[in-house]
Amino acid sequence: MPSSPKIPGIPLLAILLLIIAATPVLGQILPTRGAGRDSVQSVRRSVYISDSLVQEKLVMLALQGPQYQITNHQIKVSQYQLSNTKKSWLNLLSLSANFNDQTFAKTPEVAVGNTEVVYPKYFFGVTVPLGVIFSLGGEIKGSRENVEVAINNQEQTARKIRADVLSKYKQYKNFGQLIGLQTVIVDDEQAAVAASEKKFRDGSISIDQYTQLSKAYNNDLAQKLNLQLSQDMVKLEIEEMIGTSLENVIK
Repeated sequence: MPSSPKIPGIPLLAILLLIIAATPVLGQILPTRGAGRDSVQSVRRSVYISDSLVQEKLVMLALQGPQYQITNHQIKVSQYQLSNTKKSWLNLLSLSANFNDQTFAKTPEVAVGNTEVVYPKYFFGVTVPLGVIFSLGGEIKGSRENVEVAINNQEQTARKIRADVLSKYKQYKNFGQLIGLQTVIVDDEQAAVAASEKKFRDGSISIDQYTQLSKAYNNDLAQKLNLQLSQDMVKLEIEEMIGTSLENVIK
């Protein structure tokens, strides 16, 4: 008896039904993954913006410090010197006045017709050294150049302050990351030393093995303390520049 023929359309239909049923599930999974990536990027962006604001605030506070304020005073001094140079020609002027007394002409002892009158009765004079005319212009130009030098020094100081405070802040953050990594190592080694101490008491390990683990733990702990000290020193340098606690800026 011949076998019944198979219907080729049934397997294809089953596959299509499975695809249709899985479509809503895929539609829920894919947006969730995309949303997760967007969430991570959003967090990174917010951290970057927050850190940028901290850096700009550090620069702003550092530029309010005495190192930058000195340049403001230097500019004012050079401007005052320029003003004094422009007025210095007044110190070289010489004024003179002369009054010819004519009272002798009214005395009775003087015969009429013999009176001598001296003209002019009043005389004024101004003396200007010729050297002022030729040298003062150069002195004024030199004073103006000193003003420009003071302004350029201020700009250079501002750039140096900005680079210094940002560099120290990056060092501070780098030390913080290194301390975090070193803390994990120290904690793991501390747990290993505690476990090895118990094994040493039980006689499972030798004194050399226990000493080696303890020595590694102490070395890594000392490295962590050195990193913490370096971070604290950089923090003090930053606070010296900004004139306040670093925590007040970061929070």
